[in-house]
Amino acid sequence: METILNKLKPAQIIAISFLIIIVVGTISLMLPIATKSGESTSLLDAIFTATSATCVTGLTTLPTAYHWSFFGQVMILLMNEIGGLGFMTVVVILLTITGQNPSLKYSMVIKESYNFANSGQAFKLINYIIKMMAIIQIVGAILLGFSFVPMFGWEKGIWYSIFHSVSAVSNAGFDLFGNSLMDFANDPYILIVMSLLILSGGFGFIIWMDLLNYRNNPRLSLHTRIALVMTALLVVGGTLMFMLIDAGNFDGNILDYFSQNFFLAVSPRTAGFNIYDYNKMPYSSVLLTMILMFIGGTSGSTSGGIKTTTFGVLLLNIRSILRREDVTTYHYRTIPTHTVRQVYEVIFLYMTVTFASSFVLLMTEKLPIYNGIEYIFFEVVAAISTAGFSMGMTPDLSVFGKILIIILMFVGRIGLFTIIYSINHSDKRESYFKYPEEQVIIG
Repeated sequence: METILNKLKPAQIIAISFLIIIVVGTISLMLPIATKSGESTSLLDAIFTATSATCVTGLTTLPTAYHWSFFGQVMILLMNEIGGLGFMTVVVILLTITGQNPSLKYSMVIKESYNFANSGQAFKLINYIIKMMAIIQIVGAILLGFSFVPMFGWEKGIWYSIFHSVSAVSNAGFDLFGNSLMDFANDPYILIVMSLLILSGGFGFIIWMDLLNYRNNPRLSLHTRIALVMTALLVVGGTLMFMLIDAGNFDGNILDYFSQNFFLAVSPRTAGFNIYDYNKMPYSSVLLTMILMFIGGTSGSTSGGIKTTTFGVLLLNIRSILRREDVTTYHYRTIPTHTVRQVYEVIFLYMTVTFASSFVLLMTEKLPIYNGIEYIFFEVVAAISTAGFSMGMTPDLSVFGKILIIILMFVGRIGLFTIIYSINHSDKRESYFKYPEEQVIIG
């Protein structure tokens, strides 16, 4: 095992580890015991569901509530949990439990998985990750249980509470109601609890460690500061925008109105739970949802998208350009040039893949009459951002369309850079000389 790991790059190990989970999950979901009907699920649908669950996306070709048995639902829950934590994190936990010392290679892989600053803090952070995930999910299940147990009875209520707490914290978006959270659109308690669980999973483990250690070390890292500010801006700004769009439907119930629009602003950050049919929502709401999906959550969390810190550094760099400043700064710190350059690389790659995939699907998929191209773009953005929203196209996709969405979900969870680094074996090349500069007219 160690010999094989030493021959692979961290990026390759991450990609392979997720593929292993998907393969095992696919085989499990194809078993007759995994379905309520007792019949085997097709290979393509099993792969699609396993990929969506492992990559904590939430897109489905089969209804989770009606197609999968309790065994199938448990398998999906385990894939949500392992996919959210990361397979190598689970391996390190098992090695620690059995008294074995994980090698330096494991710490390098975990550093790569969560975008930690250095591999030395990886094992220390694993403890925070496990504790925080366990505490938040248990508290979430208890809070949901206060509503679900009286509603569904003890057995089903407890299972529903556990499943949806894990699904929310993992930002997976899987549900056991058949129509996501539409039945709870007028239940402020459920909407607020689920929103807080989604936010807690999308914060990122580094931020949680910074916040928990704040009393002992009252200095937040620049990463944490930018992430917190951007999260607040996106949630508050998103809520206000949705409230403005929905102002004509305000019926006087302020609590319902706030909780619904608050949830609409939080859930697109790669959770995928919805309370409305997006086919019937205004185009402005659909576009705003796509923007929030594209940005996603925070680096080192269970969420996808380009990440809040990426978007934050982009805004800071634009500010510095407009001010004619040579460097990008924030809170008395200078952001390295290579980090700023990486921001543009990430955004360019995500936009390129999004538009290219949408273009391909527009050629291969048959849109229902009166449906515009927004159906395709929405599906693609939801897949690569691991958000899991859909305007109803997922079950009707062609075989090629489903395969492309599977690839996008995998790429979105692993990260485009990880995929590129796992394929590209060449090391960074040093330039031994420079060509003369020449101006190019821009704009």
